[in-house]
Amino acid sequence: MSKDDRDDESAARDEARDIERYDLDERALTPLGLELPRVGFVPDVVVNIGRFVWLGLWIALFPAGQTALALVLMFGWIAANGAYEKHRKALRRERKRQITQQIAARQLDAGPGNPEGAGTGGAAGAAGAVPAALSSAAAAPSSPAPPATPASPAEKALVRTLRRVETSERFERRDAVLVGELADVLFPLLAKVAEPGADPLVRRDVETIASDHLPDSVDAYLALPAEHARTHRNSAGRTPLEELRVQLDLLLTGCEQLQEAVLRSDVSRQQAQSRFLEEKFRPSGLDL
Repeated sequence: MSKDDRDDESAARDEARDIERYDLDERALTPLGLELPRVGFVPDVVVNIGRFVWLGLWIALFPAGQTALALVLMFGWIAANGAYEKHRKALRRERKRQITQQIAARQLDAGPGNPEGAGTGGAAGAAGAVPAALSSAAAAPSSPAPPATPASPAEKALVRTLRRVETSERFERRDAVLVGELADVLFPLLAKVAEPGADPLVRRDVETIASDHLPDSVDAYLALPAEHARTHRNSAGRTPLEELRVQLDLLLTGCEQLQEAVLRSDVSRQQAQSRFLEEKFRPSGLDL
Protein backbone atom coordinates (compact mmCIF):
# COMPACT_ATOMS: atom_id res chain seq x y z
CA MET A 1 0.00 0.00 0.00
CA SER A 2 1.37 3.44 -0.99
CA LYS A 3 1.73 6.41 1.36
CA ASP A 4 -1.12 8.20 -0.46
CA ASP A 5 -3.40 5.20 0.12
CA ARG A 6 -2.46 5.07 3.81
CA ASP A 7 -3.07 8.81 4.18
CA ASP A 8 -6.45 8.48 2.46
CA GLU A 9 -7.48 5.61 4.72
CA SER A 10 -6.36 7.55 7.79
CA ALA A 11 -8.36 10.62 6.69
CA ALA A 12 -11.42 8.43 6.08
CA ARG A 13 -11.13 6.89 9.56
CA ASP A 14 -10.80 10.34 11.16
CA GLU A 15 -13.87 11.56 9.28
CA ALA A 16 -15.94 8.54 10.31
CA ARG A 17 -14.89 8.94 13.94
CA ASP A 18 -15.84 12.64 14.07
CA ILE A 19 -19.13 12.08 12.22
CA GLU A 20 -20.13 9.37 14.68
CA ARG A 21 -18.89 11.15 17.79
CA TYR A 22 -20.61 14.47 17.09
CA ASP A 23 -23.67 13.07 15.24
CA LEU A 24 -22.87 15.07 12.11
CA ASP A 25 -24.87 14.70 8.91
CA GLU A 26 -22.53 13.36 6.23
CA ARG A 27 -24.94 14.53 3.53
CA ALA A 28 -23.91 18.12 4.34
CA LEU A 29 -20.28 17.40 3.43
CA THR A 30 -18.70 17.76 0.01
CA PRO A 31 -19.06 14.34 -1.68
CA LEU A 32 -16.02 12.45 -2.91
CA GLY A 33 -15.99 11.88 -6.63
CA LEU A 34 -15.59 13.56 -9.99
CA GLU A 35 -17.78 15.95 -11.98
CA LEU A 36 -17.64 14.94 -15.64
CA PRO A 37 -19.00 16.95 -18.60
CA ARG A 38 -22.30 15.55 -19.97
CA VAL A 39 -22.19 12.82 -17.34
CA GLY A 40 -22.55 14.70 -14.09
CA PHE A 41 -21.23 13.63 -10.72
CA VAL A 42 -19.50 10.23 -10.55
CA PRO A 43 -19.04 8.85 -6.98
CA ASP A 44 -15.57 7.95 -5.77
CA VAL A 45 -16.33 4.22 -5.71
CA VAL A 46 -17.31 4.28 -9.41
CA VAL A 47 -14.21 6.30 -10.31
CA ASN A 48 -12.03 3.74 -8.51
CA ILE A 49 -13.65 0.89 -10.42
CA GLY A 50 -12.88 2.72 -13.66
CA ARG A 51 -9.29 3.26 -12.58
CA PHE A 52 -8.76 -0.42 -11.87
CA VAL A 53 -10.39 -1.50 -15.15
CA TRP A 54 -8.16 0.94 -17.03
CA LEU A 55 -5.11 -0.38 -15.14
CA GLY A 56 -5.98 -3.98 -15.94
CA LEU A 57 -6.54 -3.15 -19.61
CA TRP A 58 -3.12 -1.68 -20.34
CA ILE A 59 -1.39 -4.38 -18.30
CA ALA A 60 -3.20 -7.08 -20.34
CA LEU A 61 -2.24 -5.43 -23.65
CA PHE A 62 1.52 -5.93 -23.09
CA PRO A 63 1.50 -9.76 -23.16
CA ALA A 64 -1.01 -9.59 -26.03
CA GLY A 65 1.61 -7.89 -28.18
CA GLN A 66 -0.19 -4.51 -28.32
CA THR A 67 2.81 -2.63 -26.93
CA ALA A 68 2.17 0.73 -28.61
CA LEU A 69 -1.45 0.89 -27.47
CA ALA A 70 -0.48 -0.39 -24.03
CA LEU A 71 2.09 2.42 -23.65
CA VAL A 72 -0.45 5.06 -24.65
CA LEU A 73 -2.97 3.73 -22.16
CA MET A 74 -0.31 3.35 -19.48
CA PHE A 75 0.92 6.95 -19.68
CA GLY A 76 -2.65 8.20 -19.91
CA TRP A 77 -3.53 6.18 -16.80
CA ILE A 78 -0.53 7.56 -14.88
CA ALA A 79 -1.50 11.16 -15.71
CA ALA A 80 -5.21 10.66 -14.95
CA ASN A 81 -4.51 8.72 -11.76
CA GLY A 82 -2.19 11.43 -10.42
CA ALA A 83 -4.68 14.18 -11.26
CA TYR A 84 -7.53 12.36 -9.51
CA GLU A 85 -5.46 11.69 -6.39
CA LYS A 86 -4.67 15.40 -6.19
CA HIS A 87 -8.37 16.21 -6.71
CA ARG A 88 -9.44 13.74 -4.00
CA LYS A 89 -6.95 15.21 -1.52
CA ALA A 90 -8.48 18.64 -2.13
CA LEU A 91 -11.95 17.20 -1.48
CA ARG A 92 -10.70 15.57 1.73
CA ARG A 93 -9.34 18.93 2.92
CA GLU A 94 -12.68 20.57 2.13
CA ARG A 95 -14.61 17.89 4.04
CA LYS A 96 -12.23 18.26 6.98
CA ARG A 97 -12.79 22.01 6.99
CA GLN A 98 -16.57 21.54 6.95
CA ILE A 99 -16.41 19.00 9.79
CA THR A 100 -14.24 21.38 11.83
CA GLN A 101 -16.72 24.20 11.31
CA GLN A 102 -19.71 22.11 12.34
CA ILE A 103 -17.98 20.85 15.48
CA ALA A 104 -16.80 24.34 16.38
CA ALA A 105 -20.29 25.74 15.86
CA ARG A 106 -21.71 23.15 18.23
CA GLN A 107 -19.09 23.93 20.85
CA LEU A 108 -19.81 27.63 20.54
CA ASP A 109 -23.55 27.02 20.78
CA ALA A 110 -23.14 24.86 23.89
CA GLY A 111 -21.62 27.48 26.17
CA PRO A 112 -21.20 27.02 29.94
CA GLY A 113 -24.95 26.94 30.53
CA ASN A 114 -25.80 24.33 27.90
CA PRO A 115 -23.19 21.56 27.91
CA GLU A 116 -25.42 19.25 25.89
CA GLY A 117 -25.35 21.67 22.99
CA ALA A 118 -22.39 19.94 21.39
CA GLY A 119 -24.26 16.66 21.29
CA THR A 120 -27.75 15.90 20.14
CA GLY A 121 -29.49 18.10 22.69
CA GLY A 122 -28.13 21.24 21.03
CA ALA A 123 -28.57 20.18 17.43
CA ALA A 124 -31.27 22.70 16.71
CA GLY A 125 -29.28 25.61 18.08
CA ALA A 126 -26.12 24.44 16.40
CA ALA A 127 -27.83 24.32 13.02
CA GLY A 128 -28.39 28.05 13.25
CA ALA A 129 -24.72 28.58 14.05
CA VAL A 130 -23.43 26.63 11.06
CA PRO A 131 -22.32 28.85 8.15
CA ALA A 132 -24.64 29.35 5.18
CA ALA A 133 -22.89 26.80 3.00
CA LEU A 134 -23.77 24.14 5.57
CA SER A 135 -27.31 25.28 6.33
CA SER A 136 -28.81 22.35 4.44
CA ALA A 137 -27.60 19.87 7.09
CA ALA A 138 -30.40 17.80 8.56
CA ALA A 139 -31.03 17.63 12.29
CA ALA A 140 -28.76 15.17 14.07
CA PRO A 141 -30.34 11.92 15.28
CA SER A 142 -31.09 11.63 18.98
CA SER A 143 -28.34 9.43 20.37
CA PRO A 144 -26.00 10.19 23.26
CA ALA A 145 -22.80 12.12 22.60
CA PRO A 146 -20.12 13.43 24.96
CA PRO A 147 -20.62 17.02 26.13
CA ALA A 148 -18.23 19.60 24.71
CA THR A 149 -15.94 21.78 26.75
CA PRO A 150 -17.25 25.38 26.79
CA ALA A 151 -15.56 27.34 24.02
CA SER A 152 -12.71 29.63 25.07
CA PRO A 153 -12.51 33.26 23.85
CA ALA A 154 -9.85 32.24 21.32
CA GLU A 155 -12.05 29.40 20.00
CA LYS A 156 -15.03 31.75 19.72
CA ALA A 157 -12.91 34.26 17.80
CA LEU A 158 -11.74 31.51 15.46
CA VAL A 159 -15.32 30.35 14.81
CA ARG A 160 -16.40 33.93 14.06
CA THR A 161 -13.57 34.28 11.55
CA LEU A 162 -14.50 30.99 9.87
CA ARG A 163 -18.08 32.20 9.54
CA ARG A 164 -16.98 35.48 7.99
CA VAL A 165 -14.91 33.65 5.40
CA GLU A 166 -17.61 31.05 4.74
CA THR A 167 -20.43 33.57 4.26
CA SER A 168 -18.45 36.18 2.29
CA GLU A 169 -18.46 36.12 -1.50
CA ARG A 170 -15.07 37.85 -1.54
CA PHE A 171 -13.03 34.70 -0.89
CA GLU A 172 -12.09 32.26 -3.61
CA ARG A 173 -12.32 28.55 -2.84
CA ARG A 174 -8.55 28.17 -2.42
CA ASP A 175 -8.49 30.96 0.18
CA ALA A 176 -11.39 29.45 2.14
CA VAL A 177 -9.59 26.09 2.11
CA LEU A 178 -6.41 27.76 3.39
CA VAL A 179 -8.29 29.36 6.28
CA GLY A 180 -9.84 25.95 6.96
CA GLU A 181 -6.38 24.36 7.09
CA LEU A 182 -5.37 27.00 9.63
CA ALA A 183 -8.43 26.14 11.74
CA ASP A 184 -7.61 22.42 11.47
CA VAL A 185 -4.29 23.14 13.16
CA LEU A 186 -5.52 25.80 15.57
CA PHE A 187 -8.50 24.02 17.17
CA PRO A 188 -6.48 21.02 18.44
CA LEU A 189 -3.65 23.36 19.46
CA LEU A 190 -5.99 25.56 21.48
CA ALA A 191 -7.28 22.50 23.30
CA LYS A 192 -3.75 21.24 23.90
CA VAL A 193 -2.30 24.48 25.28
CA ALA A 194 -5.30 24.83 27.62
CA GLU A 195 -4.20 21.70 29.49
CA PRO A 196 -2.43 22.05 32.85
CA GLY A 197 1.32 22.28 32.51
CA ALA A 198 1.28 23.69 28.98
CA ASP A 199 3.99 26.20 28.08
CA PRO A 200 2.48 29.66 28.78
CA LEU A 201 4.48 31.27 25.96
CA VAL A 202 3.20 28.74 23.42
CA ARG A 203 -0.33 29.19 24.80
CA ARG A 204 -0.07 32.95 24.36
CA ASP A 205 1.19 32.63 20.76
CA VAL A 206 -1.52 30.14 19.77
CA GLU A 207 -4.31 32.18 21.33
CA THR A 208 -2.97 35.39 19.76
CA ILE A 209 -3.05 33.86 16.29
CA ALA A 210 -6.65 32.70 16.76
CA SER A 211 -7.90 35.85 18.53
CA ASP A 212 -5.91 38.61 16.82
CA HIS A 213 -3.65 37.81 13.88
CA LEU A 214 -6.07 35.73 11.76
CA PRO A 215 -9.14 37.94 12.39
CA ASP A 216 -7.05 41.07 11.71
CA SER A 217 -5.88 39.69 8.35
CA VAL A 218 -9.40 38.71 7.30
CA ASP A 219 -10.97 41.96 8.55
CA ALA A 220 -8.36 44.14 6.83
CA TYR A 221 -9.08 42.43 3.50
CA LEU A 222 -12.86 42.65 3.86
CA ALA A 223 -12.64 46.35 4.82
CA LEU A 224 -11.40 47.17 1.30
CA PRO A 225 -13.85 47.74 -1.58
CA ALA A 226 -14.19 44.61 -3.70
CA GLU A 227 -12.95 46.21 -6.93
CA HIS A 228 -9.99 47.78 -5.15
CA ALA A 229 -9.09 44.44 -3.59
CA ARG A 230 -9.07 42.75 -7.01
CA THR A 231 -7.18 45.34 -9.07
CA HIS A 232 -5.07 47.62 -6.86
CA ARG A 233 -1.43 46.71 -6.30
CA ASN A 234 0.65 47.83 -3.35
CA SER A 235 4.32 48.85 -3.28
CA ALA A 236 5.31 45.18 -3.28
CA GLY A 237 3.34 44.59 -6.48
CA ARG A 238 0.65 42.45 -4.81
CA THR A 239 -3.11 42.88 -4.80
CA PRO A 240 -4.88 42.86 -1.41
CA LEU A 241 -6.03 39.29 -2.10
CA GLU A 242 -2.46 38.20 -2.85
CA GLU A 243 -1.31 40.01 0.28
CA LEU A 244 -3.91 38.12 2.31
CA ARG A 245 -2.64 34.82 0.89
CA VAL A 246 0.90 35.72 1.94
CA GLN A 247 -0.34 36.43 5.47
CA LEU A 248 -2.34 33.19 5.64
CA ASP A 249 0.68 31.19 4.48
CA LEU A 250 2.82 32.84 7.16
CA LEU A 251 0.21 32.15 9.84
CA LEU A 252 -0.02 28.52 8.76
CA THR A 253 3.76 28.21 8.95
CA GLY A 254 3.71 29.74 12.44
CA CYS A 255 0.97 27.33 13.57
CA GLU A 256 2.92 24.34 12.28
CA GLN A 257 6.01 25.54 14.18
CA LEU A 258 3.95 25.88 17.36
CA GLN A 259 2.54 22.41 16.74
CA GLU A 260 6.09 21.06 16.56
CA ALA A 261 6.99 22.88 19.78
CA VAL A 262 4.04 21.27 21.58
CA LEU A 263 5.03 17.86 20.22
CA ARG A 264 8.64 18.28 21.39
CA SER A 265 7.39 19.31 24.82
CA ASP A 266 5.20 16.19 25.03
CA VAL A 267 8.13 13.97 24.02
CA SER A 268 10.40 15.59 26.60
CA ARG A 269 7.76 15.18 29.30
CA GLN A 270 7.39 11.49 28.45
CA GLN A 271 11.16 10.95 28.57
CA ALA A 272 11.37 12.72 31.93
CA GLN A 273 8.63 10.43 33.27
CA SER A 274 10.55 7.37 32.05
CA ARG A 275 13.72 8.55 33.79
CA PHE A 276 11.80 9.20 37.00
CA LEU A 277 10.21 5.74 36.96
CA GLU A 278 13.52 4.06 36.19
CA GLU A 279 15.22 5.78 39.11
CA LYS A 280 12.35 4.97 41.45
CA PHE A 281 11.44 1.41 40.52
CA ARG A 282 14.26 -0.24 38.56
CA PRO A 283 15.94 -2.82 40.84
CA SER A 284 19.52 -2.01 41.81
CA GLY A 285 22.22 -4.59 41.29
CA LEU A 286 22.94 -4.35 45.02
CA ASP A 287 19.48 -5.71 45.78
CA LEU A 288 20.17 -9.02 44.04
